[in-house]
Amino acid sequence: MQNVFESLPPAPLADLLLRGVCSRCILRFFNVRDTGLRHCISNSSELFFQLRPVLVRVMGEERLNGIQEKVNLEQVSKACKPDGGLPSQTMPRICIVCLGILQLYLQDNVHSADDTDTRKSPVISEVTKTVQKEGHKFDSFCLEISIPALTFVREHALWCYLNSRYSSEGLFKGADVNERIVPLKESLKHLLVRPLEQLWNASFDPNSTFRVALFYKHTNSSAELSFLDGLQGSCSKLGCQGKSKCNNVSKATIGATRENLEYGESLSFVQRSLPSIPLHKFSDHFPWPPPKLDAPCTMTTRCFCRALYVGGRYLKFSRNISQSPWMIDDERKGKSSVQEIIGEKVLLLFKADGYKFHAAGREDIDVRMLGNGRPFLLEITNARVIPTQSELTQVEASLNIIKGEWVKVKGLRHAGIEVFDVMREGEAEKQKEYAAVVWLSRPVSDADFEKLSSLKELKIEQKTPVRVLHRRSLLTRPRIIHWMSCEKIPGSTQYFLLFLCSQAGTYIKEFVHGDLGRTYPNIRSLLDCEAEIWQLDVVGVNMEFV
Repeated sequence: MQNVFESLPPAPLADLLLRGVCSRCILRFFNVRDTGLRHCISNSSELFFQLRPVLVRVMGEERLNGIQEKVNLEQVSKACKPDGGLPSQTMPRICIVCLGILQLYLQDNVHSADDTDTRKSPVISEVTKTVQKEGHKFDSFCLEISIPALTFVREHALWCYLNSRYSSEGLFKGADVNERIVPLKESLKHLLVRPLEQLWNASFDPNSTFRVALFYKHTNSSAELSFLDGLQGSCSKLGCQGKSKCNNVSKATIGATRENLEYGESLSFVQRSLPSIPLHKFSDHFPWPPPKLDAPCTMTTRCFCRALYVGGRYLKFSRNISQSPWMIDDERKGKSSVQEIIGEKVLLLFKADGYKFHAAGREDIDVRMLGNGRPFLLEITNARVIPTQSELTQVEASLNIIKGEWVKVKGLRHAGIEVFDVMREGEAEKQKEYAAVVWLSRPVSDADFEKLSSLKELKIEQKTPVRVLHRRSLLTRPRIIHWMSCEKIPGSTQYFLLFLCSQAGTYIKEFVHGDLGRTYPNIRSLLDCEAEIWQLDVVGVNMEFV
């Protein structure tokens, strides 16, 4: 990589090295995108002395000494041996731009032509330990990197300095550093991705469900960003033109923002604000070039799997099983729930932290779910294993054998997040079919059957039922009964089977008995007698699903 540095303009190169800008940030400021920066010397002092003969030859010793005297590189002078040899310290000086992110967590691999040694770097070691501890199995990964907002401020400060000093030489032109240099996150990913791919035998994929997150924080952030408080008020206070650049952010908002600038929160605020501040205003608040640092960033890591979805349909054969766990006064109602029976089994397969159960509607605990079943989705949280479709099919078969007398599952398979929207849309628009055992206060007649069967697209009004008022708002909801048909029950004169298809969200029990007149019309009013529902089954949920 030394030949790359030798090709750069010597004066600003020497200036940056002497001021403590690490080699990788120097390449960023010269807009050099090269994966070879893995093998850069991160110690700017060491690199300066290696390049000194070349710099002297190109610039002349007098000019180079002039730059060095102006910069007053005290740390380099103190670290040098009396004979002019290389510094004896092994710890590189902290980069004044990246805060050590690109230099202290990665080893120098000057003598290595491959990435084997890079794997031993502290950052890769720490990330790998985190992944191994969590026990994830994956064939692809994505890196998520959060950096302190202070890095943007220091980049801007250094750019302002370089622009003022070297723009006459055709270098470092333009006001917005974000458009001129290689982003810090991009450089860090260049350093990490290839070694991690080789180490983990997995490919980097921005869309991967497995995410590895690196969070960088610096203790100086709050103090050095305090000047942002001066951004409060109107744009004219900053000498800015146009409201769009500064957004007229209030002092309270900016103060709150500054308190939360670590870990990537509100970084865009800083990026938007800096180019809009006139140079004379910025220099009043922040020195450029930026000052030296005594300590690097600290880093924490975590890894996780984004939510995965498993879909299918369930059938419920028991009238003592609720859809989700049902507790009243800390007392469980029912033997179990559909959610637990299915979810706990799938959770073990994915080795996940947890799950959420979503279904296209719900039935009461004493209502069976028959027919083609009710669509459902399991949202799997932080899965460590992604099973194959064959393994899901095996779980479905096992569950149906063990719990088949209560609950069965059909078509268990992987699903995308888009299926969640499909289910929610279908839940509001679908039609549902029911079978009910109805009792009348008088003998059932053929005329009753004819009257009910003749009604098509019957419009009803339903006030929120008394039994659900504690959890549903009091509203009157229009609903439609699409069709009805009836069958006699042999040996019974007052009971009959009612089959009907209704709009989603219809309360069928209340449609039968009227709910004290809160649902009208109803079976009671239509047949002009008392009517009660004894049993109810859902026999069809008509919607497209996985």
